[in-house]
Amino acid sequence: MVFFGIFCTSSLFGINGYKITLKSNLKEHKVYMWYCYGDKKYPLDTSMTNTEGTAIFEKDYQLTGGVFILYLTPRKALEFLLTEENNFTIQIDTSDISGKTSFLGSKENNIYYDFLRKINFNNYQSNLLKRKLARKTLPQDSAALLKNMIESYGKQDEMVKKQLVQKNKGLFIADLIAAQMKPEVSRDQKVGVWQKETKRRYFENVNFFNEKLAVSPVLFNLYEEYIEDWTARNGDSLIAACDTILKKAAGGKENFKWSLYYLSSYFEQKAIPGQDRAFVHLVEEYYKKGKSWWLTKEQLDNMVRRAELLKRLFVGSVCPDFAAQDSSGKQISLHQKIKGLTVLYFWAYDCKHCLEETPKLAGWKKKN
Repeated sequence: MVFFGIFCTSSLFGINGYKITLKSNLKEHKVYMWYCYGDKKYPLDTSMTNTEGTAIFEKDYQLTGGVFILYLTPRKALEFLLTEENNFTIQIDTSDISGKTSFLGSKENNIYYDFLRKINFNNYQSNLLKRKLARKTLPQDSAALLKNMIESYGKQDEMVKKQLVQKNKGLFIADLIAAQMKPEVSRDQKVGVWQKETKRRYFENVNFFNEKLAVSPVLFNLYEEYIEDWTARNGDSLIAACDTILKKAAGGKENFKWSLYYLSSYFEQKAIPGQDRAFVHLVEEYYKKGKSWWLTKEQLDNMVRRAELLKRLFVGSVCPDFAAQDSSGKQISLHQKIKGLTVLYFWAYDCKHCLEETPKLAGWKKKN
């Protein structure tokens, strides 16, 4: 990946430091504070609890804020929100993190954990019903009843989300939850029409002006689903999807930065023919036009060289010329010596997949 190391040291900005006091049942124990950045997590701070289980995390530099994590033990972690409420206390018992966690001085985190408890309860009840529904001996009328009950828990989840968003407009917690809510599009229409309308309105609940969204997994989850499930797998459609995302993400500087990084690294690493066009498009239309202010000149030059190389290898393009020895030791130039339809097959003798596929190619050659 071209970008590794550029973003994990990225300066976060927006909140004037923080002071977080942890009161726990962990005594003389090291605790780690990390932050989310898309689908990745990076370390930020470390503290040690005293004999009373208290630890303090304190820094005076600026951060964007967003979703942060306290790693308490190898198997237990606490997720919390860092907003303009940057001086607060977390009270926790690791025997029941969800049920026995409270916050003093952080309204948003209390709202967040109240929300999580409601959602977790609904998920627990729904899963119990799903296990009952999986029984093969279940009578038909009982199965229908269970399906209705499972559906009702799903509707309750959506209602809980809507209520949270409506009551807390202007807070990060509202933007964080709203961004995860799909647009309400009526299914009482043709499938193609419903799909087209859903895709058009896909990001309508996302407040891209709130830069804390970049410091969370939300944008990553949205983009992955938008590309994988709602976009045709061809160059033109993927390019259009990238432009749609970046136009919307431009509302927040940090959101745009992470979005361009994610899309570039995503398509640069794709080995599917045609998808490399999206990477080249991003380099030519965004990086080369001065929209990647965080890159050094050397990093930008490497990006451009990579795009120029891939552009020469697009499906349908003339393969770059090269010379190689045949079995008799004679040099053969691709462009000068080989005429007509030519299959170039690159493989390695110790590649398991190659050993499986090579006989198939040999059989095709013999048949044709």
